[in-house]
Amino acid sequence: MLRGLDVLGAPPPAVRQTDSGEPSRRRVSNGVERDVPLRLYVDSFRQKIERNGLLNGAQLSAERVRIDPIVSVAIRSDGSVESVMIVRSSGHADIDAAVRRIVRLNERYGVFPPNVAVQFDVIEIRRIWTFAEGLKLIEEVR
Repeated sequence: MLRGLDVLGAPPPAVRQTDSGEPSRRRVSNGVERDVPLRLYVDSFRQKIERNGLLNGAQLSAERVRIDPIVSVAIRSDGSVESVMIVRSSGHADIDAAVRRIVRLNERYGVFPPNVAVQFDVIEIRRIWTFAEGLKLIEEVR
């Protein structure tokens, strides 16, 4: 039965070492991963933020946001938020604070599926947040 849990999973990523010599079980998701269960988890995060983001009192409009912020949200395997980092600011402190508030108000994201939790303890989801026609999280193009 356990053998079937990772049928859709890709082989584990290369193990990186932390400063203390322990293997790192952290993954940065910037939209290019091919791991289907991981991609589905990240997509569920995106949908929750887009659906509930502007309902939580954030009065953000496209006219005020001239630069779309790039935000990195680190989520632990239990669904709790480890950190919210503004990688590129919108240029307005109140908008950056609203982005952090949106992430925190929607906290208690889903726990990692078993085949993702086996590989990772933390997933960093890095997306461009755009407010053009409602809130949208867009994958970075490199």
